[in-house]
Amino acid sequence: MKRQFFVITALFLLIVSFTDCGVIFHGTRQVIQANSSPSGAKIEVSPSKEEYTTPASMNLERKNNCVLTFSKKGYTSATFNIQKKLSAGPVVLDVLFTGLLGVIVDAATGAWYNLSPEVATVSLERLGAIDGPDKIQVHIAVNGDSVNINSDQPGVNVRVEPGE
Repeated sequence: MKRQFFVITALFLLIVSFTDCGVIFHGTRQVIQANSSPSGAKIEVSPSKEEYTTPASMNLERKNNCVLTFSKKGYTSATFNIQKKLSAGPVVLDVLFTGLLGVIVDAATGAWYNLSPEVATVSLERLGAIDGPDKIQVHIAVNGDSVNINSDQPGVNVRVEPGE
């Protein structure tokens, strides 16, 4: 019984010594949610150069601060910063259980970090000066001597003037 306990303990310590707590418990990547108004904006992640389209669940490396650049045709671009922040838990576990090896691996892979904030939301501004829908359809119906003209967008007034 003592021998079996010793073997199990030795195997556990061997496994822990060749791994690192941050990678085991945290992983080297973190999911960040990205939304934009209007949706359908392209997101370029720097420094990784990954691209997504909103709404998106981005799987980003923990070791890097990231700059998200949102862009959509007809709208101004916007940037959003994601910062890496040291998480004390994996550091303490590395020092206590894995020693120098775990510290080196977690520091190199960035598994010590959390990315913040976990949700990136931006509002893109339309380039044109006029607010309104991107497209308006006008419907014309001719009934005998009368013409009925209306729009598919509520609140849009249609005015017909005689030509010159």
